[in-house]
Amino acid sequence: MPKYPTNMTLSDCESSDEDVGQANNNMDCDPTFAGASSSKEPHLLTQGDLNDIVHDLNLSKKQAELLCSRLKGWKLLRQDTKVCFYGGRLEELKDFFSQQDGVVFCIDVCSVMEVLGHRI
Repeated sequence: MPKYPTNMTLSDCESSDEDVGQANNNMDCDPTFAGASSSKEPHLLTQGDLNDIVHDLNLSKKQAELLCSRLKGWKLLRQDTKVCFYGGRLEELKDFFSQQDGVVFCIDVCSVMEVLGHRI
């Protein structure tokens, strides 16, 4: 079963050609609208652009990793843009911490120190 409908008609869409034309006319008159540059080159995202998008969309860590991975795969990131993927190596410590009212705190310091001591 397909995830998305494959037989959509124009009536299923939100806008028609007339609506798009009207929207384009409105953009031409909007003094705050910054139109696309005349360059045919794609706008490659910088580190700041990427951080802003993740923040503005309020993405979770996994969602941000997926977005960054896709953008990198599509070659839409500048070469100096860093994409970090987080591992789960401290997953075993998760049960020793709790969060309440936006504050994270350790509920079993002895166990944390024991686990960390085995790594040293």
